[in-house]
Amino acid sequence: MRTTRRLALGLVFACLAAVQFVSPAAAARGTFTFYDADGGAGIIDPDDNTCYPLGSTVRRVENKTDRQATLYPSADCRGKFAMVVPARASRDTKRGVAVVFQRPRR
Repeated sequence: MRTTRRLALGLVFACLAAVQFVSPAAAARGTFTFYDADGGAGIIDPDDNTCYPLGSTVRRVENKTDRQATLYPSADCRGKFAMVVPARASRDTKRGVAVVFQRPRR
């Protein structure tokens, strides 16, 4: 009986420890809006470190999130970035066709 209780208690503590160390997926809070000649579209609460294709006709972006937005000239977000748009900032762009959101480095 004592061994069963120890095993059960050990299992409970192991599960609690495992749950405590798993962090939830991080996401920006806010809206990222991108505009072209036909109007605009937005991404609400985007996930961190995920590539979001925007299209090749984007002319302006508004980053109203709490993360910096890194714009890339390629749709797969590979290679050298085109520009970084800080949190709560707007920029004109002719080269940004995809975006990745990241926490600002301190």
